[in-house]
Parts: sequence; C-alpha cells; structure tokens
Amino acid sequence: MSVRISGDFLALDNRIKRLINQQAQAIQASFPGRDYEIGARIAEEFDQLNGHRVRFELVVTSPERQQIIVREAQKKAEESIKSAFSSLKSKLRRLGARRPQRTASVTTTSLPAAST
Repeated sequence: MSVRISGDFLALDNRIKRLINQQAQAIQASFPGRDYEIGARIAEEFDQLNGHRVRFELVVTSPERQQIIVREAQKKAEESIKSAFSSLKSKLRRLGARRPQRTASVTTTSLPAAST
C-alpha cells in the first residue's frame, strides 16, 4: 500500500499526516491481500454559504486498476478525514461484493451403477 499526501499547509501538519496514515493502515488491515494505492489531498476553503471548511479527497486505485474517489468537507480536518475513510471502507466493501470470486473448480465423476 502506498499513500501520497498532498495539499496546502494542512498537508504539512504531522498530526494530520499521522491520522491519514493510521486510517490507511486500518483500510489495509480490513482488506488483507489487496494492495491499494491511496492519494489524499487536503485543503482549506471558504464557502459563502457554509463558511470555513476543510475539504479532503481520497483517490484510491485497486489492484484491478479501478478508481474510487471520495470527497468530504467538514469544519475540522479530523472530521473530514474520518468521514472520508469510513465512506471509502463501505465503497470498497461494495466493490468487493461485486467482484467475482475465484474458486477452485471441483470435478466429480460418477461411477456406473453396478448391475446385479
């Protein structure tokens, strides 16, 4: 799993980087055997309607090269990060449920009935 963190000055905060990495490790632990590439972008914004918010965006690429994008905007960075990762977890579960499961094929042979 690789995690790339980018954004404005919030991306430089060690506490926020640590939280993002912890959440990414939790995702990896929830889906063992899957190697996701995670891109996290964080930025502060000011909206006329909602005021100051922190926008957090996750771009996740699965081993099958499928991309999942999750965007969240909350008042606090921690809330935005946790909300985005919880949304990502549910989307990955749905994606895993739709993915065809590979099972070993079992062949059975029938023996001719013995005549008496």
